[in-house]
Amino acid sequence: MRFIDLHVHSNLSTGADSPEKMLEHAGALKVTLGLCDGARGDYPSGIELSPTSRRDLRQKLGKKLDYAVVCGGSYRINRLAVAESRVDILAHPDLGRRDSGVDAIVARAAAENKVALEVNLGRIINTSGTGRVYVLRNIKKTLMLARKYGAPLIASTGAESWIGLRGGDGVYSLLRMIGFQEDEALDAMVTVPAKILRGEMK
Repeated sequence: MRFIDLHVHSNLSTGADSPEKMLEHAGALKVTLGLCDGARGDYPSGIELSPTSRRDLRQKLGKKLDYAVVCGGSYRINRLAVAESRVDILAHPDLGRRDSGVDAIVARAAAENKVALEVNLGRIINTSGTGRVYVLRNIKKTLMLARKYGAPLIASTGAESWIGLRGGDGVYSLLRMIGFQEDEALDAMVTVPAKILRGEMK
């Protein structure tokens, strides 16, 4: 099953493995990989930003790559990210939080500005105990709000080494298990990331 994973890092940023190794293993899994290292390559190339203010975000968005990801978690940054149409993905909006970091205001703005809300499956796989409970609960809340307001969702692994990569069949099964309908899962895995790469979300 096809999967386009746009939130992956190589050793050009925070990852452990080279772009070549990440792409080789993605190829074996039949996954299209986008590396958000902030460097242009012969593959979908993105950047993950950690802005401190609206002005800082707009300045950092000046770098021309295939897509832009904002590292969320702070509610203020979540709000800033979804209000800026040049942002493509709000990554892990619940990072460091017990709640999802997504409410009606964030979901509505994400829908209006076509900013995809990330469902980071690596966070499910790599957490345990009550941490996993919070992650699953937060994803379900984000899914519910995305349905209500029409916000786009995007699935990713957040992988920082080849070990963290996942094939499409496993990603699809996990999304279905946590409550995604078939069309929602396929949109998050393929349709939304493909539209981002074609520039059709803006």
